[in-house]
Amino acid sequence: MSFADIIGQKEAKKLLKNAVKSGNHSHAYIFSGEKGSGKMMLAEAFATMLQCENPHEDACLECHSCKQSISRNNPDIIYVNRESGKANIGVDVVREQIVNDVSIKPYSNKYKIYIVDEAESMNQQAQNALLKTIEEPPEYAIIILLTANHNSFLQTILSRCVLIQMKPVDTESIKTILKTKCETVDYQANMVASFAQGNVGKAIALASDTSFNEVKNKIVSICKRASKMEELQISTEVNEIKEIRKAEDDADKKDDSPERFEGFINQMLDLITLWFKDVLLYKATLNDEYILFKEDSFDIHEQADRCSYYGLNQIIEAVNEARARLNANVNFELTIMLLINAIKENTR
Repeated sequence: MSFADIIGQKEAKKLLKNAVKSGNHSHAYIFSGEKGSGKMMLAEAFATMLQCENPHEDACLECHSCKQSISRNNPDIIYVNRESGKANIGVDVVREQIVNDVSIKPYSNKYKIYIVDEAESMNQQAQNALLKTIEEPPEYAIIILLTANHNSFLQTILSRCVLIQMKPVDTESIKTILKTKCETVDYQANMVASFAQGNVGKAIALASDTSFNEVKNKIVSICKRASKMEELQISTEVNEIKEIRKAEDDADKKDDSPERFEGFINQMLDLITLWFKDVLLYKATLNDEYILFKEDSFDIHEQADRCSYYGLNQIIEAVNEARARLNANVNFELTIMLLINAIKENTR
């Protein structure tokens, strides 16, 4: 892994490369960003360049150390993860894999680098155990904490680490990646890139996720037909949505990998919002150029003609209310039924 392989993150890459070239690096970093934002890629590129025998503007990728780093066999780059089946990184893991290990000098490289994934899952005891090492590290030690929520760390740890926050990648760059690396067709690339909201990993995962297409097709169908639905039809749709949600929840329990991102609920609500933003955009501009659901442009046009600006804004507000209710654990079926009824009332 090298910095050249990472799309976006220009400021972070510049800072880290300069740190390697000048030798003026910190002994502790926090890379903060949501799953799929590229934290691990950035950490591995940084570690590879630090250990490289011939670094210039990037790791050479040719030396023995680089080849070990690329294959994750570099003995001086240590990956620290929570134990399988455990919700947290406990104090025993931190003591065994970092605190007790850090006193052993590097085997064959200049540095000994610890990459801690999901570091926000360290409990308070584990963080306190790590603190002394961060405060008084050996000259050769570098600790990189990867987190989706840096505010979960003790203030004493935050104050002693260099914080690097991952930035969203522009939509055009994500579309290019999807079309060239994933062979995603234009329409799908546009949809997924916009839905991913700057998260490259999320976009790549969604592009190959058949369940995402199932969710999208279901939601598009409801958005198109809601104005003509009777109560029995709405009830049937809610039951079908409930079944898809159950299947998604079961998959999440079996697969806790970083490649799984949002559950069905957030996907569903985001898709409804995107659909009606398309309707609103077309109503305001009478232009298809910027709408996402291009293959459904006829239905977008028809709804834009029929709906008022007030009604469209009411639908978007109803989506926000549904999200708040579901986050507060309000009854799922009731919440979705109210949402579909709000769509129905404002699209007639």
